[in-house]
Amino acid sequence: MILTLLLILSSLALSKELVLVSVYPFYDVVKGVSGDRITVEVLVPPGADYHHYDLSPSDVLRIEKARAIFLSGAPLGGWELKVERVAGDRAYKLASAGDPHLWMSPKRMISVAKRVFDVLSHIDPKGREEYIKNLRAVIGKLEKLHRLYADTLGRCKIKVLPTAHPVFGWLAKDYGLSQLSIGGGEDHGHGGIFPGELLHFVKELMRERINFIFSLYGYPSKAEKLLREEYGVKVYEINARIIPSGEGEDYFSIMEENLRVLGSALRCT
Repeated sequence: MILTLLLILSSLALSKELVLVSVYPFYDVVKGVSGDRITVEVLVPPGADYHHYDLSPSDVLRIEKARAIFLSGAPLGGWELKVERVAGDRAYKLASAGDPHLWMSPKRMISVAKRVFDVLSHIDPKGREEYIKNLRAVIGKLEKLHRLYADTLGRCKIKVLPTAHPVFGWLAKDYGLSQLSIGGGEDHGHGGIFPGELLHFVKELMRERINFIFSLYGYPSKAEKLLREEYGVKVYEINARIIPSGEGEDYFSIMEENLRVLGSALRCT
């Protein structure tokens, strides 16, 4: 009986706090800063539609169990507002931003890493020294990626990012580019567009002398299909949701591949 009790107490002592990340693009940074002290899990599956997700009963249970949950800072969908209501003061926003797609800019993710450090140091002050060491390593990787993006995108002949789904806001702002989206609304990437908006978009492409559009990996839209078939517009696929598709892929490797695609389309020689 005493041995069983000791084993239970030992197990509880070794158990780690659970921290949730709302969507996968933030996972590698949160995991990198937390190291081995905390169990980090993603709430929404990487392949799910971030804007139209609905929390399941098991999701709610995980939120109630978690010591903290990191959210983007601008709701990706109504489900994030539900997360805030369930989690209360255990919900932490990674930034105060009108556009939730912070991860598309390595420069912006440096601030995200620092925010994660602040939160983890607050909820687990005993781990602060380890978090400091981990933060330095993560920021080092992000700064290297940022320099790669700045160098490559600084040499682009084309400075416009045409897209049906406006995910490039922070990327454009931080690296001297501009985003051209159909209508500018989040739902346009899912096929809900008006003919007049599409026609205006085509005219803008012609004015900029651009014959391509960026598509979201795994989420092709009706607009992109129409532009390809009716206007001969080339489609470049960007993994904007940072969906790992192969062994060992993470935020950093996916963003490097995204940069390769961007560099090819924008003619960054």
